Amino acid sequence: TSDLIRMALGKVVSEGTGHKASVKGFSVGAKTGTSEKLPRGNGKYIASTIGFAPVENPKVIALVRIDEPQGLYYGGTVAAPAIAALFENILPYLCKN
Repeated sequence: TSDLIRMALGKVVSEGTGHKASVKGFSVGAKTGTSEKLPRGNGKYIASTIGFAPVENPKVIALVRIDEPQGLYYGGTVAAPAIAALFENILPYLCKN
């Protein structure tokens, strides 16, 4: 079951809303999220992405949560690039052979 979930979350990055969390040379899995803050209709949101890598044998996980982003507010647009930036710096050290 966990293998299926990892592969599905890998597709979120390779084919879906989390594509901005991708890191060249590494397989990244992620779940993006966008939530509207109460009261509804106030135009305030929380954008989030939780990512892990490598998909096949995870060694790192990170959560980025942006409270009330300005302008665009989708997790895949606002928070996923921060996951990529973190992983671009972390993965080369963690995944050395």
